[in-house]
Amino acid sequence: MKKKLLIGITGGIGSGKTIVCRMLARRGFKVFYADTLAKNLYKTDKSLVQKIVKSFGKDILNFKGQVILPKLKERVFSSKKSYQAINRIVHPVVIDNIKKQAARSKFDIIVIESALLFESGFNKDLDYVVMVYANEKNRISRLMIRDEASKSSIKNLMKFQMDERKKLAMSDFVIMNNKTVDDLKVQVDFLSTVLKALAG
Repeated sequence: MKKKLLIGITGGIGSGKTIVCRMLARRGFKVFYADTLAKNLYKTDKSLVQKIVKSFGKDILNFKGQVILPKLKERVFSSKKSYQAINRIVHPVVIDNIKKQAARSKFDIIVIESALLFESGFNKDLDYVVMVYANEKNRISRLMIRDEASKSSIKNLMKFQMDERKKLAMSDFVIMNNKTVDDLKVQVDFLSTVLKALAG
């Protein structure tokens, strides 16, 4: 059987990795979004929910026994320890789920969007990693518009993520997202050509 090509797309919060993935999806690539998958697993995977409750308490559940995501997020970002705890619980389940879905997929190239690709160790299972990079000023202004978030709350979230320079050094390809959408499209077109050539 022909080996599938697994491509990871990562980048800091507000870098534009989701936009890049949507552009790739429009160019015919199969894309898995780790964050969306995790949110679905919070609803469907009972053993995952039990592990989360064990670490974060029963009060993160609503009356139906479902995870209240804003409450969990608040708890998770209260300390580095909590942040690491949730990642240890959730990452292996999400990675396993993506691997199974990728194996069943009819597509030769699978693109996986994940903010915590390196932190989770998932990069070791992938053929190539693409880093979407934007400078901090651009990321903050985008997030302030997108999430209507304050500058201080965004900076607080950024503190939890791996240093951008480390991620750049560990990536195989880099997309610079500091200019216009048209500039981004040109880079995504080039990336899609490269990926198809690698799969061929």
